[in-house]
Amino acid sequence: MDRRSFIRSTAVTGGVGLALSNTGVALAASPAPPVDLGPAALACNTLTGGFVGDRPYIVSHLLLPARLGLFDVAAGNVVNLTELPTGGGAWTSLVDGEQIFIGTHTVADLYRFDTTTMTLHSLGKLPGATYVWDMSRTPDGKIYLGTYPDGKVWELDQGTGAIRDLGVALAGQKYVRSIVADATTVYAGLGAQARLVAIDRASGDRRDITPPELTGESFVYQLTQTATHVVAGTHGTGQIAIIDKSDPSKYRVVHPEGVITIGKMAADGDANVYFGAGDALWHLDLGTGVTRKVATTAAGDFISAVHIKGASVAAFTNSATMWTYDIASEAVTMVDFQALGMPKAPELPMSVQAHGGDKVYVGGHGGVEVHTLADPGRTTRFRVAGEAKAMTTVGRHLYLAMYPSGTIVSYDTVTRRTRTVATIGHEQNRPGDIVHDPRRKLLLVATSPDYGKGGGTLSLYHLPTGALDVHRDIVTGHAIVSAAVHVGDGLAYAGSQRPGTTGSAAVAVLDLRTRKKSGEFVPVQGAEAIVSLAVLGSVLYGSTSKGVLFAADARSGAVLATATVAAGRVDLVVVGDRLYAASHKQVLRVAPRTLATGVVADGLAADPTSFAMISHDHGLLYTINGRNLIQVRP
Repeated sequence: MDRRSFIRSTAVTGGVGLALSNTGVALAASPAPPVDLGPAALACNTLTGGFVGDRPYIVSHLLLPARLGLFDVAAGNVVNLTELPTGGGAWTSLVDGEQIFIGTHTVADLYRFDTTTMTLHSLGKLPGATYVWDMSRTPDGKIYLGTYPDGKVWELDQGTGAIRDLGVALAGQKYVRSIVADATTVYAGLGAQARLVAIDRASGDRRDITPPELTGESFVYQLTQTATHVVAGTHGTGQIAIIDKSDPSKYRVVHPEGVITIGKMAADGDANVYFGAGDALWHLDLGTGVTRKVATTAAGDFISAVHIKGASVAAFTNSATMWTYDIASEAVTMVDFQALGMPKAPELPMSVQAHGGDKVYVGGHGGVEVHTLADPGRTTRFRVAGEAKAMTTVGRHLYLAMYPSGTIVSYDTVTRRTRTVATIGHEQNRPGDIVHDPRRKLLLVATSPDYGKGGGTLSLYHLPTGALDVHRDIVTGHAIVSAAVHVGDGLAYAGSQRPGTTGSAAVAVLDLRTRKKSGEFVPVQGAEAIVSLAVLGSVLYGSTSKGVLFAADARSGAVLATATVAAGRVDLVVVGDRLYAASHKQVLRVAPRTLATGVVADGLAADPTSFAMISHDHGLLYTINGRNLIQVRP
């Protein structure tokens, strides 16, 4: 069959194949026990912070254990470190007097920390939610919260401790991403289609007050308020709406140059707002609508909290630093909370890539951990802006596919320098895979679009020239989450994720000679996502988000076999003439074509909030157990 007519009628899947259970295949010898190389990535990440009087605090993010740290900057030390018993950290917190209120993520729980007694109190859970995104306090002792994925607004009465479910802010929206409240009204910023909803505190009535200019954005990402105005910042193209509370039809929209996400905001009286955008602190004049960048933090950071402190502005960053901007002099000073005693902790791994026989790289939040195999347990780290969701190596270079910038970053393993080599654009922000085609000197990157957008991409980056060829919506309406290449046949494969709860994920095929799509097929009916792809010989192998493996003819797309090998995601890797798969619990050797499996490593307990991942180098496999990196000899 000519590749340009590649199985265009591809509704056929398992009918031509053999469905198998997870039956074992004999190994050549008893597998050696895995070697524990220590924490995969150690970091001090934080996404919220503030002040109790003059003492700053921060709460960690994506670390185990999650911690609250309270500091005395003048004395140069940490006053208190308290572990949160649940959750993976916090996106939001606030202070009332001597009390710090914290809303966690992964598990949506509420805590109150009393800084007079240094005691932590559990206030309860928010059923149906997994993230508390934002919190706002009113003068009458109420705290309002916005959550995901239920899209609800909640009320906490500080006096009684009662938590009240105020319901979905707007039907069809999963994110209450930002929230502010005053004596009469709660303002909820929503996504993944940006909306601003005003909720009457007395009656519960809701009004959509979104300025039309904001409706194409992904999120009303941040909110702040004055006595007369609510100020809404978006994620998408980075707009700010200044809205009259008494008459929301009266508003002004401004767009800071070069900004795509308006970060944390704080109003300074009725005339000024300070906000973060990436690693920079900005000022907005509410009267004129003029914005200007006033200070910059460290490259690769982003501002995670902004607070007005008299004649200065304190900007907290994701790397556990605080930058204080003096409004009059414009001088900037920095405090490093790690130096004051905030410890590193194992963070959630994002990706793993072994290279050169001596190094293993683990992508994290704001950086990549570098393991030197000759010195197990000791690591270094290099900084990057965002999260390396996928990595591959070409010669001396490590290539990173970055979230949320949707960029390709190169890291020279000799000079240890990083640089951004391409920006995918096309509303893409979450890479799922990056693979190398050595014959054509291409990197293939699979991406998902920004929240609320449709159509993922398979992008081809030509290493010698830097040319970028972006194929959007290669599976109509689907995100693209995995990629593979048949080097000999010149075919690229893109695995999709369906946009809703019905239909099936598909594999699209791109002819690398013509750069045109040559076919599409559904390997597993009803699959939500094709999360990993690999080519071995003349067969394309893949896995679904529910642990189903499939083997398909790489040219025709005919499905040869399927087998369920895990309850969740499985990552695939080819080593020579062998195929291996990693789940959260096992590393498996997979028999070509039949998909029979043998256990190489068992009893793993990778973090369930992370994806399964595996890499290989010099005949060894590398994967994650708990939050540790392990080496497996197949």
